[in-house]
Amino acid sequence: MKKNLVIGGVRSGKSRYAEQTAQEYATQLGLPVVYIATAEAFDDEMKSRIERHKHTRPKQWQTIESGPKLVDSLNAVEEPCIVLIDCLTVWLNNCLYYQQIDWQEEKQRFLDWLTQTKHVVIMVSNEVGFSITPDNALARQFADEQGWLNQDVARIASTVTFTIAGIPHELKHD
Repeated sequence: MKKNLVIGGVRSGKSRYAEQTAQEYATQLGLPVVYIATAEAFDDEMKSRIERHKHTRPKQWQTIESGPKLVDSLNAVEEPCIVLIDCLTVWLNNCLYYQQIDWQEEKQRFLDWLTQTKHVVIMVSNEVGFSITPDNALARQFADEQGWLNQDVARIASTVTFTIAGIPHELKHD
C-alpha cells in the first residue's frame, strides 16, 4: 500500500497538502480516513492550534488523539483505511519531553509498523535541518533525531513530497 511522507517547514502547507491527498485517496479508493493527531494541548496557544486543525478536517474522518503513544494508537486501527499522521515532529517532541519513554524503542516500533501495515499511510513531518546548529544539548538532540527519523521514514515511503510556500514538490515516487 501507499506510504507518503509530506515534509516541509513551519506553515509550509504540508498539513493542508496531506489532508487534500487523504481526501483524494478516500474518493479514489472508497476507504475511510483515520486522522492520528499527535499534538497535546500544553498551553492555550496549542489548544487554539489544535482547534483550528479540527475545524479544517472533514466531519466524517475519525480522529484519534495519540499524544506520545503513536504506535499503540496505530495498532488499534483495524479496518482497511487511510491513516493520516499529523505530525511526526510533535510526536518526537512529546517522546523527548516524557523522559520515561525510550525514544529509540518507540521509533523502531513505528518503523516496524510502517513497514508491515496494509493501510494507506500519509505522514506529516517538519524539516528542521535548514537552520543553524542549536546552542543547547536538548535542541541539538531534537534536530538530530528529527533528521534521522525523516531519513528512515523517507526510505520506507513510496512517495516523499516537500512543501514550500504552499507548493508541493515531489522528491520521490516509486
